[in-house]
Amino acid sequence: MAAKDHIATASDPEFAGRVMMIMFKVAQNVASEDPATANHAERIAYGSFVIMGNEKPQLVSAHVISSNPTISGAIDSDPAALGSNVPDGDIEFALASIWDARSLAFAAA
Repeated sequence: MAAKDHIATASDPEFAGRVMMIMFKVAQNVASEDPATANHAERIAYGSFVIMGNEKPQLVSAHVISSNPTISGAIDSDPAALGSNVPDGDIEFALASIWDARSLAFAAA
């Protein structure tokens, strides 16, 4: 793992743009989830923050990369690809996996 390769990918406009588009998809899924879901109020509030365009895609990209070994491994295997070798489904899975952590951090701020 080279942190500089992960930073370059998180900062890449195309990769960050993909993360942003998928953030909207995950936020919409959260808006439709069962209200009994754990941390639902925080998840909805964070989803609204995302939908209003207030989240920073490059920051979320860094969180996605750092939290998911499949994504970081794909970047490590071909740093020059700047994440173009990472499937959208992997990004969506990573976003769904970190949504509670981001929601709770947002609520605490």
